[in-house]
This record gives sequence, structure tokens and C-alpha cells, in this order.
Amino acid sequence: MAKSIPSIDLSRPPRVLFLGNGILRLNGGGNWSQLLQQIRGTDASQPLNLSDIPFSMQPEAMLGADYEAVTDRALSVLSDVKPHDILERLLSLPFDAILTTNYTYEVEQVLTGKDWTDALRRKSFVPLDGSSYARYNTCICSLVTTKDGRKVPVFHIHGEYFRRQSLVLSYYTYANSVSTLISLNRFRANDYTEHQVAGKPLECRGWLDYFLMGEVYAVGFGFDLSEFDVWWAIERKARENARHGQLHAFMIEPDTKHLPQAVLFDAMHVDMQRLTPEKGYAAAYEDIYQAISECVQGS
Repeated sequence: MAKSIPSIDLSRPPRVLFLGNGILRLNGGGNWSQLLQQIRGTDASQPLNLSDIPFSMQPEAMLGADYEAVTDRALSVLSDVKPHDILERLLSLPFDAILTTNYTYEVEQVLTGKDWTDALRRKSFVPLDGSSYARYNTCICSLVTTKDGRKVPVFHIHGEYFRRQSLVLSYYTYANSVSTLISLNRFRANDYTEHQVAGKPLECRGWLDYFLMGEVYAVGFGFDLSEFDVWWAIERKARENARHGQLHAFMIEPDTKHLPQAVLFDAMHVDMQRLTPEKGYAAAYEDIYQAISECVQGS
């Protein structure tokens, strides 16, 4: 039996949560530097100074160009984190889609109230372009049935644990991922405008559809300048002529820290909301939840 493909109502911008790793750290999740140290392992003969190397090239700096070795090391140290109450409340909001850069399945666990297994992933797996063997997750989602019976598409845009070939970990894989975004963008042509004019829902073909057309709330994602697939999508969103929502980037940083992203956000019409962690990160994420809750439930 063919699986249903999500359709996007373009009469209003879809409500989209873009979730990074930051919020997982409230309950002990590691950051990128810790993951890299675990990937490198204890067999390192001497410490490496990676401070001047972009995040997305640091795995290769440690292990070379053997993508399979990098992937195997990453998978061996990844594990789900118990979701914090703030994440649970955030995911209870009526989002039309969830996009995440995380490889693990905290989102699915919260939405379903169950441990997320490979069997459940296969059951919810939807190849949006008809290709069930696609390497990257650009055109793949899990159509997750929530505890209250809704079906929400969840996109692991940088890959996921149970699909080892989908992990995006280096410039090599980032570039391959961007190439699939470009192909999807060419396929779309003027679809967004034409569907709006005709008053017809759009059959989703990939996470880019939700990102471009949606009112997107980015939480726990640092927008590092090496994440060039996301920056490509941000610029593409800024160029979209159809009626679409805005990207809201919630950044938790001290007031005194220079953020080079701020200049780019301004140029790309991104609404940057800057919060400080002076009362702790949990308090900052609570403020983010309250702000998003007011916007989403009022739309």
C-alpha cells in the first residue's frame, strides 16, 4: 500500500520547528566538540588543534577522507538523550512539520510517547520523491503519528542514526546534500506561486518546501557559518517570490559576544532573537518556548 505524502496548505505559511542540538544539552546531551572527541577516541597519539578548522571539516581532520570510518565512529558514540520538559512542551505545539539537524530520535520519542525503534522508523518512513534508496534525507521524512492522533512529518536534514548512509558530517557530504537541494529547487520551478494562485495544496517533496514556505522557528541551532546547506536554504528563502513565512532564529549568547551571523541574518531578512544565558540556559529556553507558543497558538 502506498504511503500518504504530506501536503502543504499554502493559504498560510506552515508552522515549522527547526531544532538543533542545543536544547538537548539541558539534560546532558553533548556538544559538537564532545562528539568529535568521542569520534576520535583514545587511540589519538597527540592532541590536534582544530580551532581554526570549520566544524564540518573537523571529522576529516581527525580521521582522514574515509567517510565510512567517520560514520562508523559517529554511530558508535551516538545515543538518545532524555528529553527535557521544555522540549516536550515545545513539541506539543501545533507545528505542521519538524526539521532537525540531530541524528538521534528525541523528537519522535516525545511526539509518540514511545521509544523510537528501527521498526517504527520503517513503518513511518516516507520517500517523498519515490526513491526509497536515496542516500541523503533531503526528500525523506518520517510521518509520525502523535499521541493525540496527528500526523507530523519529521525531517532529519543531516541524516539519522538508523540510516547510516544519510549522515552529513563533512564538506564532502554537505556538498552532496546541497546538490540534492539544488535538484529539488529546479524541480519546483514556480510551483509555490502557481499552487497559491490556484488555491491548491502542494504535495511535499522535501524539507526545503517547509523551510522556504514556512514560518520557521529555529531553536538550539547555532547557525555556524560552516553549515552551508542551511545557509544556502536561508538565501534561497530570501529570494522566494511566493507568499511565505519568515525565519526566526533564537540565539542564546552573551550580549558581549560578536555574532557574525547577525550581519547575514539582516541581509537575508531573518528575524534574530538574541537571548542571554545570565539566568541559565533553561531559563533562556523557557523564554523561547513562551515566545514561540504565543506566535504558534495565535496563528
